[in-house]
Amino acid sequence: MNIEYRFIDVETDYETCYEFRKDAYFCSFATYQGFETFIEGYKERLLERIHHPDWFYFHLWYGGRIIGQLEFRCFSTLKKTGYLHLIYLAAEYRGMGLAGELERFIAGRLMEKGCQYCLLSVSRSNQRTLIHYAKFGWHYDSPNPKHDTTDFYLRVLSE
Repeated sequence: MNIEYRFIDVETDYETCYEFRKDAYFCSFATYQGFETFIEGYKERLLERIHHPDWFYFHLWYGGRIIGQLEFRCFSTLKKTGYLHLIYLAAEYRGMGLAGELERFIAGRLMEKGCQYCLLSVSRSNQRTLIHYAKFGWHYDSPNPKHDTTDFYLRVLSE
């Protein structure tokens, strides 16, 4: 499958960003409760960061349509460590073996920026995602002090 990675066009595709974020939230927490608070200011943050060289916002295109979204940055609270905010595929594209390509794409961009590691926060109840992350070398790091049902996971980046 030949996926094309394009920078997100916020003005044209914000509604898609919003819907992908909403589905990802539900996949993580099995509820929409809290989503509206979570998403407040999202469009403004996208517009502010979209052209900043330390932030990465991509839509994944296949067959002329957007099938997923990546959001990550090349810095975090840890030295030489990027932070993954979102790795998302539309439901019909999950389980098709695309995960490795997405993981390599993210790792490649972060390593180009000098990162040796990547950090993310994931819900303890999101078993499918936890299995995915374990398969690709993510390891438990610590509880997330900002959200009592999520934990930080860390990955060593390599080619």
